[in-house]
Amino acid sequence: MKHARVVLVKQTDQPPKAIPRNMIRDTSGQDVELTPTAVWARPGVLGRVTLALVLVLFLVWGLFSWRSSNAVDATLPLSRVSVAAVERGDLVRDLVVQGKVVAANSPTLFSPAQGIVKFSVNAGDSVTMGQVLAEVDSPELQNQLAQENALFNQLTVALARQKIQAKRQRLENTQRADLARVDLAAAKRELKRAEQSMAKHVISQLDFEKALDDLARAELEFEQAVQNAALENEALAFETQTLQLQADQQKLQLDELQRKVTELKILSPVNGTVGSLAITQRAAVAANAPLLTVVDLTSFELEAAVPENYADNLGLAMAVEINMGGAMLPGEITAIAPEVIDNQVVARVRFTGEQPLNLRQNLRLTARVLLENRVDVLLVKRGAFLDQDGGRFAWKLNNEQQAIKVPITVGALGMKQVEIVAGLEVGDQIIISAAAQLDKAELVALTD
Repeated sequence: MKHARVVLVKQTDQPPKAIPRNMIRDTSGQDVELTPTAVWARPGVLGRVTLALVLVLFLVWGLFSWRSSNAVDATLPLSRVSVAAVERGDLVRDLVVQGKVVAANSPTLFSPAQGIVKFSVNAGDSVTMGQVLAEVDSPELQNQLAQENALFNQLTVALARQKIQAKRQRLENTQRADLARVDLAAAKRELKRAEQSMAKHVISQLDFEKALDDLARAELEFEQAVQNAALENEALAFETQTLQLQADQQKLQLDELQRKVTELKILSPVNGTVGSLAITQRAAVAANAPLLTVVDLTSFELEAAVPENYADNLGLAMAVEINMGGAMLPGEITAIAPEVIDNQVVARVRFTGEQPLNLRQNLRLTARVLLENRVDVLLVKRGAFLDQDGGRFAWKLNNEQQAIKVPITVGALGMKQVEIVAGLEVGDQIIISAAAQLDKAELVALTD
């Protein structure tokens, strides 16, 4: 492409040439031909252009940085999210579990001996305490009772005979001791007469010495008679005591057998209902075999299944609120199972107040276990945001109708509220609901 030639006219100080009269005067004498120059070659133009370009680039970079820092990752209508404010208050840490109503007292009755059972009631019958429910016919136990009774009678007779024999023996021992005492007294009197006769020289020395020997013999026989009587009495007492102990032992065995025979009649231990019969009518049963179950309908408990990760937080006498048809009934934990079954631990809860009248077995109820009470902590309403990212982040609202993702630390979890340990302050508003747009969003715009 060719450039157009530019002609510039320059005025000079030379006098104009004379123009003939017959020619038209023009300005050719005043024009000077100049060489064309580029715009950027002019003095000062290049610096101004460079400065303008730098300013434009700086403005573009700043605008891009501002837009990048304020760019939103997602947009959510404000009507589709739930917002709650952080506040300070008391948090009741609790646990909601499901349970079923069971009879607190439902004893199972067993057969006391081997025999044939005869039921007097059927399953579902109402019974009273002390009523005969069944009877076990045990000829073997009856025969054993008769044998033990006969042996007890034999020992009783032997004991009575021993007591009579002991009295007779003690009487004979006493008689021998008394005779030895009489002989001793006679020997003393004989010695006294021998001494008097010896003094008068009526008897000889030989007769006097014989009197001395008779006295010594009488004293020895008396001492031995007394000692033998004491030993005989001790032996008689020992033999009598032995028979007495044997008779007492036999009496205990007889009483035990009598108790077993008496227990052949199965009595109801409580007022209630027959739950189930373990065997059929007139069936043979072994000793200690289950026969039937009696359910006490006046006392019920709640059998609650607690997740195993909360088992360490449970304790006896811990307060429980039982929800029955919207009414909150007070209760407390009375027993905790020592084993884990299907990732659950079974706990027994009893009603501490007045027991409802319309309770029945296997009724499903909801219970709220009060684990802990924390005073004056940061709280926020519990929501699905805890499951959005493991409860490690929350989306806090700012003044520009935007939600910013901030890290938080969650403490105790309540049924309706959750404790905030760090990351939020009183008055902060956060999104407590869950949304798919919040999964990877750092800044969310909220629209009306």
